[in-house]
Amino acid sequence: MESVQAEVLPTGTVIITDWTSEVDSLIHDLINNEVAFLDVNGHVEIPLMMSLANQLDLDLVCDVAGDSSLINDGEVIYPSPMVMRVPHSKEIIEEPYDDLTRSLALIIKRFDYYLNGKVVHVGVNVRSLGIMNAIVFRNPIDILVITDNKSSIAHKILDPGRTVHRGLSALEGYLMDGVDYAVLVHKYTYYEVHVETFNKIISRPYVKDSGFAIVPNELDYIIFLKWPRANSLMMRSQSITDRHSLISSAVNFMLNAR
Repeated sequence: MESVQAEVLPTGTVIITDWTSEVDSLIHDLINNEVAFLDVNGHVEIPLMMSLANQLDLDLVCDVAGDSSLINDGEVIYPSPMVMRVPHSKEIIEEPYDDLTRSLALIIKRFDYYLNGKVVHVGVNVRSLGIMNAIVFRNPIDILVITDNKSSIAHKILDPGRTVHRGLSALEGYLMDGVDYAVLVHKYTYYEVHVETFNKIISRPYVKDSGFAIVPNELDYIIFLKWPRANSLMMRSQSITDRHSLISSAVNFMLNAR
């Protein structure tokens, strides 16, 4: 849908806040077929849409369909940003942090429900997981989120204004280590550099499942330029599947010990 402004709730519900007349008929079709409904503000809500990202064809918001359709280096695709705001019932910041990673970890804790499940654990600078047969990550995970459905969501946090690195190698390491989801988070610099990073992600088969988000200086919301898909490398590599099993065992132990 072109020329649409949308927000996404931590539950994965998409709220279309504004749209052009060209898509009016499509909006009405969504409502008439009970895929979406109008809320009290006149916005269009599509319940839990993003939680179905692996079952629905959500195009570039999530993934590119198959390696054969990866974009060429000379082709530029401009992503449609989706804003995920901190729930109004939650205070945004308890105490000031100069460290972007710790600040963002605090924000994610305030979501309660994040991406695909209820948040049960948020770890910062995680280098290994588990006690017996511990898995050591190739790259330290800046923020590791564990949800109640036992999913592991690894985040790489970067300020591209301070480094020439984009974080793609860390994303590849996370996915090859067997996490369920990987998300790259950049501090906002200027839109062109984020578009370039988005295009690099969707053009590389080993990181194309990754999500990509940017955070503003205010740090009271997250802008997703690409929603993460479940790690498909596990379907192609037994070693990655084995590492995922170790992570799952460690997560099970963590949750059972609570």
